[in-house]
Amino acid sequence: MAFNPAPTVVFANWSENGTDITLPLASVPQLTAAEADAATGDSRKVLYGLLHQIHAWYTGLAAGDRPTKVVVSKSDGAVVDGAFDRTYTIKFSLSYSGNPDVAAE
Repeated sequence: MAFNPAPTVVFANWSENGTDITLPLASVPQLTAAEADAATGDSRKVLYGLLHQIHAWYTGLAAGDRPTKVVVSKSDGAVVDGAFDRTYTIKFSLSYSGNPDVAAE
């Protein structure tokens, strides 16, 4: 099977209506409704949940099904000053003809 670029492959039940995108909380298992609340939530937890899901999707793909123009990785993590630090890295190979854009597979 080849790489499928559809957003619904990464985030189940993703939808858009031409103006807004909708991403159900169930599509980001690391994120709770309280953490995602627009007024009282925590944007850092939203970012962590999204990155965690993106990495889980990428590493869950068979090597032959992964995109060749995007690489997703994360550190094993380390305890630094009493906190656990983890780094996510997403590398894009871009095409360039005046403006950078995600390169076609």
